[in-house]
Amino acid sequence: MKRYRPHAVPRRAAQRPDPRSLFRQPDAGFYRLPELEIRGGYILTDGCRRVLDFAPERLCLDMGRFVITLYGAGLRIESFAGRRLSVAGQVTRIDFTRKWGAEHGET
Repeated sequence: MKRYRPHAVPRRAAQRPDPRSLFRQPDAGFYRLPELEIRGGYILTDGCRRVLDFAPERLCLDMGRFVITLYGAGLRIESFAGRRLSVAGQVTRIDFTRKWGAEHGET
């Protein structure tokens, strides 16, 4: 008895990416995006311009084109040097809001 074998689909030659595309510059808005890093009970931000509102339950940050609001309990600012901010505490929610919205040509 013959074994059933599905028809083999011919493989296309693997398309190799152009080396220039691997090392090209990212899109123009890439470097202006907010950066958050969560590590063991700490949130590290890069690009924070200023703290807009601060309470143990809510922390509102100006991140350029975005406003980031952290909600939780026992929130405290550990350090704020340059544009790097370190926050400790229990975070339960993070909201991202555009400052000006999509009507100003932002996507």
